[in-house]
Amino acid sequence: MRTLRSGFLALLVLAAAAPAHAQSLLSSRGLGLPLVATDGRGVALGSMGIGLIGGELSVVDPAAAARLRIPSVGFSFQTSWADFEGDGAAGDFSGTRFPYISLGYPATFGTVTVSFGGLLDQRWTSSSTERIDLDGQGSMGVVTDEFQSDGGISSVRLGLARSLTDNVDVGLQIGRNIGDVSRVFTRSFDSLDVGSTLPTFQIGGRWSYRGWIASLGAAADLGDILHVAAAYTWSSDLDALPDENTAGAEATFALPDEIRVGATAVLSPQLRAVLGMHRAGWSSVDGSFDDSGARDTFAWGGGVEWGGASILGKPSQLRLGYRDTPLPFTTDGAADPGESAFSAGLGMDLLTSGEVLLARLDLALERGMRQAGGFEERFWRLATSVRLSGF
Repeated sequence: MRTLRSGFLALLVLAAAAPAHAQSLLSSRGLGLPLVATDGRGVALGSMGIGLIGGELSVVDPAAAARLRIPSVGFSFQTSWADFEGDGAAGDFSGTRFPYISLGYPATFGTVTVSFGGLLDQRWTSSSTERIDLDGQGSMGVVTDEFQSDGGISSVRLGLARSLTDNVDVGLQIGRNIGDVSRVFTRSFDSLDVGSTLPTFQIGGRWSYRGWIASLGAAADLGDILHVAAAYTWSSDLDALPDENTAGAEATFALPDEIRVGATAVLSPQLRAVLGMHRAGWSSVDGSFDDSGARDTFAWGGGVEWGGASILGKPSQLRLGYRDTPLPFTTDGAADPGESAFSAGLGMDLLTSGEVLLARLDLALERGMRQAGGFEERFWRLATSVRLSGF
């Protein structure tokens, strides 16, 4: 697995690449590109997925579901378009992913939640084509190399959230980190000049990831103007297990502990400001990779939400946000990688019954950039999420 990845990085530097169906080429580093499983509202506000007012279905905020009053289900999908340049390569790519799906069911002892959300993305493809001397005697041929990685790591969690008082909520989630990733390197030849057919060379394998995860969170209202929340996430070691047809060895990675803190301030009846922070101790996995290191990260983001809009006769919210997110996996001699993005979004209350929200649509559009040394990606990303209640 390490040899294949190191070989691909060398190809990326030496030849023009043409990737597709990916979230980022930086997914090739370490364990992949970290993901935040949040909805369109959180994306538009630049939040770290925690500290938003109201009963929410959240994968990363264990206490958020405490104020759900009726059964609810929420899900989201994101589509991104990006172009890149640097290290002698340039191109563009696109991809779609599903950050989360979550179900909440209020009971007398609290709200029970079941959720499935993304953690790390390792899905990307890159290829290069060049002419080489196939036999050392001037018989030129075209060689195409392609490295494809498909898969990632997600978490499935069972949670319980409840209100201790009118102003204080707590929550607990316990679950499993799971995933499957296949990596295949293919070299094909156009050998017409040689007069014979050269076989395609292919090597690769498939690995399954398994581990445990648990999150503990709390939230509180400080008067009528401030809502605060915090969550701590623990993960066991992550085991990478090759399947029976893969020659690679097993591996174990020490996933980081994470802390999230968020707050929403009510500036006026229709205007709110959001701020969130996220710290992850990724240095725990440093030294586990031949081609990259790892560092602790501290991300932050925030935004504003105005709730006085009406679109198609539906109560709506307009949002603006910004976030700055360092990426954990580094390479020698390159500047520390990072991602930043400006965002704008729209929320629509599609169906209500009295004061109970039965259906909501949230849209968010991000314009962002990822940088790592001389490598740069610029992307647009559209996030769409839906929440349905009362079924």
